[in-house]
Amino acid sequence: MDNTLEKKSGIFYLKSKFFLYRIVIYFSFLLIPVYVQKSLELKPIYLFISMILYCSFIMSQWFFLGKEIDHRLKIYFRVNSSIDRVVYRLFLGMFFFILIFNLLYLLPSKWVYNSFWIIWGSLGLFYSWPTRGKIIQESVTTNFSEFRYLDSFEKTLVFLIVSLILFSVPEMPALAQSDALIFFLDPGHQINQLFWNFLTVTFYPFRSYPNLFKIGWITYFYIVNISMYLLTFYALLRFFISRRLSLLGVFALISSWSVSKIIGNNLGTTLIDTYSLVWIWGMLWVTKSSTYRTGLFIGLLGFFGTIINHSYALISLIQIAMLIYFYLKDKTTWFKKQTLKYASFGLILTLITFVINFDFSKVYNPGGLVVFDNLISLIDRKAFFILSFFGMAIILVRKALPQFKSFQVLKFGAVKMQELVIGLIVILIFGTFVNTSMVSRFSLLWVVTLFSLIPLELIFLHISRLRSSRNMIYLIYILICLLDSHFEGRVKIFLKLFDS
Repeated sequence: MDNTLEKKSGIFYLKSKFFLYRIVIYFSFLLIPVYVQKSLELKPIYLFISMILYCSFIMSQWFFLGKEIDHRLKIYFRVNSSIDRVVYRLFLGMFFFILIFNLLYLLPSKWVYNSFWIIWGSLGLFYSWPTRGKIIQESVTTNFSEFRYLDSFEKTLVFLIVSLILFSVPEMPALAQSDALIFFLDPGHQINQLFWNFLTVTFYPFRSYPNLFKIGWITYFYIVNISMYLLTFYALLRFFISRRLSLLGVFALISSWSVSKIIGNNLGTTLIDTYSLVWIWGMLWVTKSSTYRTGLFIGLLGFFGTIINHSYALISLIQIAMLIYFYLKDKTTWFKKQTLKYASFGLILTLITFVINFDFSKVYNPGGLVVFDNLISLIDRKAFFILSFFGMAIILVRKALPQFKSFQVLKFGAVKMQELVIGLIVILIFGTFVNTSMVSRFSLLWVVTLFSLIPLELIFLHISRLRSSRNMIYLIYILICLLDSHFEGRVKIFLKLFDS
């Protein structure tokens, strides 16, 4: 009995220590809106950094909410890499916050403000007290276990990726009013009002300060959307290539001058045109998860697609059909029905949003042969992407000539590659004949980068025993990507934040 009491006393001490540590950190970030309002005279660069911290806090709450939903609904799943879990919970938490904040938006202004603080305060207390002993042993690095044993080259590459993200920030617009910002971010009027309601409530404490409100929205569209895009891309790459080359792929993508050019022309593309990547990854991950409960995620993914582009409701329905009849063809009928049952919540929201806001001009906007012009433009701006042609040739030869042993060393399964290719064909057809956003430059950038890495993966597998040679080749390609990144142009734009 003494031992039992001693253990209870010890766990209470650990829980209390954890609670104090977590609550201090939580409210330090939550009170950023209060700190910033008292520092309006600061230069935009410092306000931008404050907004990065605030957006990081928001994303962490998406993750915790996604984690809590998994716990409450008993969603246990398999992952291909630890980043799959992070990406999934980030998106799942965001989907539910979109729903919650849209309900809040219906309240009078005063009640929206009060409810904002009540919700975040309640969540802070709830998340801070460890309801399960296992939570005490968890940390931020626990969720990024894949990055725990990086070598010096990989650590350097992670540093370069983060640096490029920070230095690639676009110029701040002079506009500050919400209506003007919406037009600036979405000149084609593709994004549904539901998303703007969600974004307004997210930055509600800044609404009385137009300049802060503007910086908050720009930071969200750049930092949050780009971070989610790169994390999802890394998770997708891990289905097919090694961790080392996956990091190189992320670096090659963000170092492309096309990223800065596209963002500079229309920052809203970081939300609209990145959906093709999430759409593909979502199907690959759901089939990998081996549980029908992830149907909840795939259904809500369709709802999210509908609010960022009206036509995405159609490809979301196609996604559900492909998942049931092709991707899960080896599963039982009962499993498929359960998947569809969990996806029904998102499907209902998708159909309601699509019908209520139906506009044929937003649905039908075919791209035609613009996909080829976009591909040529991407490859022309970054020589590294020439390798994509060799990557596609390797995939074709590997499929057509299975007896060709030189290509059979590639470790990714034929099933996953088949799922990827079929998904890409659907995206290409949809973008060509329905809506061009699916084959825009941002939508194709990750595809070109993925196929560019296949030849390198083949080379690295053939010289796996020659560590020094692999490191030298790796370093050469890092330098190639860095040299044509137009880093000086990015720094010039970044330094304008100091002069403003």
